[in-house]
Amino acid sequence: VGTGKSEAEVMRKLLREFGVPDSKIILEPRSLNTLQNAWESLPMLPQDCDEIFLVTSDFHMPRSAYLFEAVFASKDLNISVVQHPARSGCQAVQATSEQQSDKSGVSTINAQSAIVRARNEAHFIKHEVVQIGLLEHIPGVQIPALPQWRLELAQSQIQECMSQLR
Repeated sequence: VGTGKSEAEVMRKLLREFGVPDSKIILEPRSLNTLQNAWESLPMLPQDCDEIFLVTSDFHMPRSAYLFEAVFASKDLNISVVQHPARSGCQAVQATSEQQSDKSGVSTINAQSAIVRARNEAHFIKHEVVQIGLLEHIPGVQIPALPQWRLELAQSQIQECMSQLR
């Protein structure tokens, strides 16, 4: 998030505001990226878990689902990832530099417009998920890539997301 709070803490606060009791909230505070989040979540899952509900922003969902599926496959786990994309809350168009300066405490990436964030996701899915992300984002661990059709599905999903943002 870039504001001195982990994304886990930000989400806990939001869940509390929606009335979710602390006893129902489990935080995974160690990860620094989506792949690490999938990896660090593994020990939290019940032994008989066969599906998870993945909630993240609309533009982040294609990459997130791919990465969670890749982590599960690397451990031979047959866990379905049920996607629940949420509207990002990002502004539709890029803020002017004057508007951005009014956003104290907001990280640079969170000040970007939804379409810019989606374009960045599309680039990352196409050029970095397999080539860099799966190989370097968990120190000492390399996650095998999923079949090519699954990467193409993520690319298609982000393209659809971008068309809806225009």
